[in-house]
Parts: sequence; structure tokens; C-alpha cells
Amino acid sequence: MKEMEARMKPGLLDRLKRNAGIRSDEAFAAAIGSSRATLDEVRRGSRSPSMGFAIGVCRAFGLGLGEVVEFDRDDLKVSA
Repeated sequence: MKEMEARMKPGLLDRLKRNAGIRSDEAFAAAIGSSRATLDEVRRGSRSPSMGFAIGVCRAFGLGLGEVVEFDRDDLKVSA
């Protein structure tokens, strides 16, 4: 079975940062329990978010996992 890759919903990290009034990436990364380097890689799409990263975003902003990450539809198909 193919491993599913999650990605952050487009633009979500920047919207959350802006709406929370957080000015620096360092402060935003600290709020979600991540490093600034990891935040930057996930934001650029060069790294998939770990479960810990995604849950950190959920906890910091009171969101559900489905509001934070998305999957490719092809990844969700189950083969018989």
C-alpha cells in the first residue's frame, strides 16, 4: 500500500500567523512547537508536515486535523 503524504492547506500557515498578529517566523514556529527551519521547509512544500507539526498547528490555533492538512485524492484510493 502506498504511503499517504499530507501537506498543509495552501496559505494556511501565513493566514494563521497574520490573523494571530505574530510578526516573526521564529515566534510562529515556537507557538506551534517547531523550528523556524522546519516551518520554512513545510511552507515551501519541500518537506511534508510531520504528525507532530500538524498537531502543533491544531493545538496552537484550536483547529481540527482536517482543517490543517490535505491529501492527494489518488493517495486516498483503496485497491482491492
